[in-house]
Amino acid sequence: MGLHLQNYISYTQDDDDVDLSLKTLTSIDAVPNVDVIKEWIPKVKAICISHAHLDHVGAAPFLAKEFNCPIHGTPYTIEVLKLLLEDKEIKIPNRLIVHDVNSVFKISENIKIEFISITHSVIHTVMIVIHSKYGKIVYANDFKLDNQPTLGSKSNLGRMSQLNDVKLMIMDSLYANRPIKTPSESVAKELLREVMISTNSKGKAIVVSTFSSHLARLKSIIEFSKQLKRNVVFLGRSIEKYIRAGENIKIIEFSKYGKIIKYRQQVQNFLKKCKNPEDYVFIVTGHQGEPKSVLARMVFNNYFNFKKEDIVIFSCTIIPGEENIRNREKIESELKKKKVRIFRDIHVSGHGAREDARDLINMIKPKNLIPTHSETTTAENFIELAEEMGYKENKNVFLLKNGQKLIFK
Repeated sequence: MGLHLQNYISYTQDDDDVDLSLKTLTSIDAVPNVDVIKEWIPKVKAICISHAHLDHVGAAPFLAKEFNCPIHGTPYTIEVLKLLLEDKEIKIPNRLIVHDVNSVFKISENIKIEFISITHSVIHTVMIVIHSKYGKIVYANDFKLDNQPTLGSKSNLGRMSQLNDVKLMIMDSLYANRPIKTPSESVAKELLREVMISTNSKGKAIVVSTFSSHLARLKSIIEFSKQLKRNVVFLGRSIEKYIRAGENIKIIEFSKYGKIIKYRQQVQNFLKKCKNPEDYVFIVTGHQGEPKSVLARMVFNNYFNFKKEDIVIFSCTIIPGEENIRNREKIESELKKKKVRIFRDIHVSGHGAREDARDLINMIKPKNLIPTHSETTTAENFIELAEEMGYKENKNVFLLKNGQKLIFK
């Protein structure tokens, strides 16, 4: 149920008037092509969504109606889905059913689903376990193993280690090429502290951009802004959406600590009238340099008068892709012309690396493995790790292409 974000953004260009029919979105590879499972669509009992990122939930408004079944998710995931539907003015016939993390529920006489808490860069992420008489299937996509999250629950390692008879685990292999354990979000918080608190920012504006869904990171930015005795202002539609979802389910109360401005004209008016930018921390969309983001408009559309040694913090990494790299280079080049101080990569990933994958495999002990959520090269790195651990390619670890089927007997 995920969007291919680069294809979707390239097509829509943030324009509300484009054709968003399922046929068109499928033809540009923005949503999954379900024709490959056409024969068993009538048998589908449930759509279970692991977390609230758009590459996992963003296709549901366009695709879910093809399935005569409810959608199951954690509170934050379902709340984000509701806001996506509202934003696009789309109605779907599927019931939206909320389950807490670490819960079990039946979807048919023969199948139970378990949501096990696992850490990622968005709250209420779960590992999904399908319980059947044939054994269990584990869907671990996306994940990291963070023992010091700054918001939300830890991974439920105790429950994971209790699982037995796992026939198959499908798992995130995005960083299987990195021979490390991905650092905790608490490390990212300390990186932010160093930049925001230890850098001399007196008389300078501070602009921070990060993933809109990363509520834990936003929480840290708010905390350090308060220490600096600066007002917080959130600027942009996607930031507003994710904050509203968190506030609707009473996970966060960010609006108590800062002003939230959603619409483009209101953002422009606020920035134009802002007399003392050095009194603020501006949290804005545009961490990938997206041309229609708030940060891009501040830089290229004269929404904001950047002064020498104002501070721009990218609390993220560049998502691999030619367009993202080009957009960020363009925006950073313009900021440098304005003699703005740029802090890049103030970030740790929400995805586990090679050694996290090893720990999870050792904990779950699946009979078979499928790597996913990566380019072919990093999936091949995952295969190498699995073979190092005693698995054998095409015998019990499988690298599949989109649309390829695998039958277990």
